[in-house]
Amino acid sequence: MIEILLAVSIVIIIMLVWYIVQLLRRFLNISEELEGLFVSLEEYSQHVDIVYNLERFYGDTTLENLLRHSQNLSERAKNFRATYDVNYTEEEYDEENE
Repeated sequence: MIEILLAVSIVIIIMLVWYIVQLLRRFLNISEELEGLFVSLEEYSQHVDIVYNLERFYGDTTLENLLRHSQNLSERAKNFRATYDVNYTEEEYDEENE
């Protein structure tokens, strides 16, 4: 009887370990995908800033609002990243906000 319980316990533990490993792989994959998203958002914000500062478009209220909106979105993404990204450190967050 004890042998059966031990065997069932071992099988359950093996299944749980496998499940945890799968979850961690998915979590790391999501973290990598988020990193790409954050980089794209930052590049987009910089691109809008460059266009806004061109002599041809300087002072355009539509571009100014687009720039402000992209900066706010980028800031929210940084806050999200600081909260949920496992590879993101507080030092990196502080450097980006200086």
